[in-house]
Amino acid sequence: MRYHEIYCISSYDAVLNYILILIICISIFIIIGILVSPKLGYQDSSLVMQDVTISSIINNSHSSQIDDFMIFMSMYGREIVWVAVIVFLSIFAGWKGRKIALILIISFLIIMPLNTFFKNFFERLRPTPVSQEIHVSQETDFAYPSGHASIVIAGAITMLILFRNEKELLLSIVLAFEAALVCVSRIYVGDHYLLDVIGGGLLGSGISLLSISFSRYLDPIMTKMRNHLQKKQ
Repeated sequence: MRYHEIYCISSYDAVLNYILILIICISIFIIIGILVSPKLGYQDSSLVMQDVTISSIINNSHSSQIDDFMIFMSMYGREIVWVAVIVFLSIFAGWKGRKIALILIISFLIIMPLNTFFKNFFERLRPTPVSQEIHVSQETDFAYPSGHASIVIAGAITMLILFRNEKELLLSIVLAFEAALVCVSRIYVGDHYLLDVIGGGLLGSGISLLSISFSRYLDPIMTKMRNHLQKKQ
């Protein structure tokens, strides 16, 4: 039995587990959103205060040695890094890499409108800037969930599940660490509260698992592409 056949079977066996985790992630995401939303009438003031307190500790822990780095991660750790990952997988990681790149693209395209929808649904305001130590342009949309966290966590989960053989795993672990830094940086620069980032991570995790669960339907597309390119050679 060839490797890709084994890979498809193992993925098929894991689909139910992925869907279960997906349901749990999205359920917790929605519950947190309801509890922090000032719009829906179920806001938990004690939870919000704890969130503000913890977020303030992170936001106020500025150091001139890491400020520029955290600003860079906040501004570019999503777009530049994950576009580069998609390009790398598409060019240097064979057909397996191209399929993973397509899964990443599909996940990101699902997440972006969902982020906008949920931000406007929950209408949680972003933190009010109190420190002038970090100079970044203030976002004007709502806070929950964090779009940056959704994207980078979705990417990290996808890579850790699908790109983990031998030397592949090292890259996936590095990208997971990068995703964590992006999440922390969003709180550090004052654009989000901790629960915004956690909510974004839950949403991103759920969508990545959804995309992976149905990725076997991409196999006919990938096969046609490969056969078409081979005929041209």
